[in-house]
Amino acid sequence: MSEKKNDLFTVGIIAAILLAFAVTDVLYLTGVLYRDPARRTEVHPVATTGRVLNGQYFEEWDEYALTHFYNQNKWSRLVRDAELFLGRREFNGILIGKQRTYFEESLPQDYDEAAAEKSLAFLEKAVQEYDARVMLLPTADVIWADRLPRYAEAPDQASYLSKVKERIGEEAYVDLYAVMEEHQKEAVYYRTDPHWTSLGAYYGYYAWWKQSGRLMPYYYDLGEREIVTENFVGPLATRAGMEDRGEQIFVFEETQGKMVTVNYDGRVDREGFYRPEYLESGNPYGYFLGDGFGMAKISTGLDRRTQLVVFGDGNANAMVPLMAPHYATIYLVDLSRWQGDPWSLLSRLKEDGTDVLVLQSVPGILEAFGQKE
Repeated sequence: MSEKKNDLFTVGIIAAILLAFAVTDVLYLTGVLYRDPARRTEVHPVATTGRVLNGQYFEEWDEYALTHFYNQNKWSRLVRDAELFLGRREFNGILIGKQRTYFEESLPQDYDEAAAEKSLAFLEKAVQEYDARVMLLPTADVIWADRLPRYAEAPDQASYLSKVKERIGEEAYVDLYAVMEEHQKEAVYYRTDPHWTSLGAYYGYYAWWKQSGRLMPYYYDLGEREIVTENFVGPLATRAGMEDRGEQIFVFEETQGKMVTVNYDGRVDREGFYRPEYLESGNPYGYFLGDGFGMAKISTGLDRRTQLVVFGDGNANAMVPLMAPHYATIYLVDLSRWQGDPWSLLSRLKEDGTDVLVLQSVPGILEAFGQKE
């Protein structure tokens, strides 16, 4: 009996959607919704039950709304919400999973073997010649595989990480896969953005500290954090064309107001770790140290004997402020943008007592390091 009720409910919802679009059709013909009333004679998509169920109608309607109507983005979102209700889970290469979590669509075969071998060679050299530590972050679709839509397949990043560990040795490998798996029930990634959260970076920092052999970590209290926004909607939701509830970005109070200077690509100096102007931009995650630079040199003003070079992607931006109390200077290098030679940089800094860390997501290392000869 309950199954019959569910079927009737589904049919009723579909009927309501069709009715809504039928009413909208009348408004189209009167020219009320058109940006250009002269275009109202153009043929618009025709709704039928079959075309609604297979998604064809929604795709045509979405394209039509973008070129014909006022408030076209709202109409586009209406279409996507209807499709989501009817079971569609992929929009512009973005998968929408449980708990309204967004994933960039990827498959195990997306990972190129040649790029993997080049990245392994890079890591091996960094460890053997410069005593580097390696932290590779699995993506959210691996750790939160239970949130993926039905039939979606997570990439096999564990096999690649096993190869990394075998090539560089256990002493140099910081197992972020195990760390994130241990805390997978927590908000260690954003729902709408591909990066880890400050909480994920916090767990990553302590994993790095344990592996580093240092006597004691810098203590951060999870209760002492500052919420900088509760309206963060990342690019994955935007790319899917969805309006979603915002989520928090928080930072630890200990990292706020620090008298650090950040020099970007040898040209621009800024004070502090954070860039509030990014919160209102198309890339709110840029709040963490900014975006678009090849190398950031962070001078902490602390009397320390060591400095740190981090070869990292955007995930490193959130963890570097936590590591800063250990160093006088940190060089944060994004190899996807930086045009210099990493080996020349490390050779130049090696004599000054320099630690080296590779902190990348798995896709990030395959894309950035895989391109390096």
